[in-house]
Amino acid sequence: MKQLFLTSVFALMVSVGTYAQKTVVWEKPVVGYSQYNYFEIQKVELAKDRTSLYMSVTYPSDAWFRFSPQSYIEADGKRYGITGSDSIELGKEEYTSPQTMRKEFVLHFKPIPQKTKIFDMLESTQKGDFTFFYIHPDDYQLPETPVPEDFRADDSEDDVLPKKVFSEEPAVVHFKALNYKKGMDAQIRTVFFDITNPNSYNDYYFNLDDEGCADFSWKVYYPTRMQFEIPSAEGSSFAILIAAPGKEVTVLLDMLRDDHYPNSKVVAYKGYMAKWMNGEYVKKVLHRMGDRVLPSFPDSYEQYKTVDELAILHDSLMLAFDQSFASVQEFPNVAKRMYLNWELDFFSEVADECSSLFNTQEFRDYIYRTRPKCFYGDYLQNDFSLRKYVSLFVNTKEKGHGPDLLRFINAMSELNSGIVKPKPLLDDPNLSRLYDQKRQELTAKINLQKEGLTENIHYLELAEVAPENTLQFLLDRYKGKTVFIDLWATWCVPCIQGQKAMEPVKQELKDKDIVYLNITYSTSPFDDWKEMVKTIPGEHYYLSPQQFKALGDLYQSGGSIPTYAIYNPKGELVYKCVGFGGVEPLKEGLMKATLR
Repeated sequence: MKQLFLTSVFALMVSVGTYAQKTVVWEKPVVGYSQYNYFEIQKVELAKDRTSLYMSVTYPSDAWFRFSPQSYIEADGKRYGITGSDSIELGKEEYTSPQTMRKEFVLHFKPIPQKTKIFDMLESTQKGDFTFFYIHPDDYQLPETPVPEDFRADDSEDDVLPKKVFSEEPAVVHFKALNYKKGMDAQIRTVFFDITNPNSYNDYYFNLDDEGCADFSWKVYYPTRMQFEIPSAEGSSFAILIAAPGKEVTVLLDMLRDDHYPNSKVVAYKGYMAKWMNGEYVKKVLHRMGDRVLPSFPDSYEQYKTVDELAILHDSLMLAFDQSFASVQEFPNVAKRMYLNWELDFFSEVADECSSLFNTQEFRDYIYRTRPKCFYGDYLQNDFSLRKYVSLFVNTKEKGHGPDLLRFINAMSELNSGIVKPKPLLDDPNLSRLYDQKRQELTAKINLQKEGLTENIHYLELAEVAPENTLQFLLDRYKGKTVFIDLWATWCVPCIQGQKAMEPVKQELKDKDIVYLNITYSTSPFDDWKEMVKTIPGEHYYLSPQQFKALGDLYQSGGSIPTYAIYNPKGELVYKCVGFGGVEPLKEGLMKATLR
């Protein structure tokens, strides 16, 4: 009997071992492309009787997700339907844990061949449905699709960076994707500097069509660096290119490549400046320059208290740069542009770290006397940095593309903030005409937006208040009251959570003489802001970027939001914090401020 029992156990062990050997397991497989980075496929099991995907989702607990009973796997041109699931019910709304915001579940499908190395999983190809493409084992090397020959051509005109040439013809960027599949619906985000709207980053989103193509067209007026982000489950790929008025660039993507490996989805460019963007020319330049290292900026600027000290620092860094690149002979234009862009980065750091010195006339005089060409040069600049120092040379009479452009950008910044001043000196007739057009459009738009706002909504109402006087102006306006300041934005989830959490506190303390100031600026789209503030108690202020930054600097927030500050009726700061850390600290701060 004992021998029979042992024999049965051994037979069972052999059976289990045989089954285990027949199940192919992919631990931590790679998803080549998916829009949904909150899902993770932790394991794939390819058994003889079924294929199983072990998945997890990290998702806000007050939002639901759902997988369709029509979901399927597609492998080698064949479809394998879903047969069941564990821990979720197909077709039903599911929620993550309120504590962890996670949920783990398993989806079971009809068995695909165990030798399969790559497959897709889709709910359907309709927009908005969950899709995961090119799922494969971590150790599987994706095959590469050759880059078409026409993307390998070089243009001799692309040897140097473009000059600032104004034109109102739009720049056009085409996208074409290899290995694209219907249902990918790949979204692309672009970020670029718009001289007519310099107060905020210009974010635009668009999708590739079912053929994997898309066109983006925009008036950039001058050669401009543009960044396009192609997000996916494994990370984002970036196309960073130079767009110019009247010029076209085509970006070639390969959706089969993924960021788990060194190859990015962006594989080649053709058209304007393709020689630079494809990298071979730049690599050659950098190789010939050797291993030269740019001088490092200081870790801290606390020790620099005077303009003379900053000038000595700047001169020493310039000397170090000259010594490092003194032997560069073959590519002098490239070295020069590196020099000027690196110097602009230095001035940007000074603008952030030593703003009180940077904005003095003494520092302006120093820069204008010694280094004006880094601002006024004829070649492309680091566009995003322009925001920080456009005001430096506003009142100069210097002529040319550079000075005109800086004066134009500063004027556009003011107009977008609701500040209307006399027209600046614009010697360039094209820029002058564009300024007149934009001034008329912006003035009409702001006046229209102000119509119908209730008394507690203040849109660009403080436009004429100097940024450094913004806080005092607000405290004076509500003198004798406890003032609660909330720096927020419409897109900031913690900000909105904090406002919702504070509603019961505001109701509880309604008999106290407290005014709640909810303050935002141009990163919050006006239409979103106008709608959202209807349900948020208190006074609402939409400030200029400079005014908002001045408030953040006072509270040393580093630009982070939400930021809170509480003042007692005497105008004394009794509490401040960066980030929403719960209701109780804010309530305690309010109670402390209201004590007489």
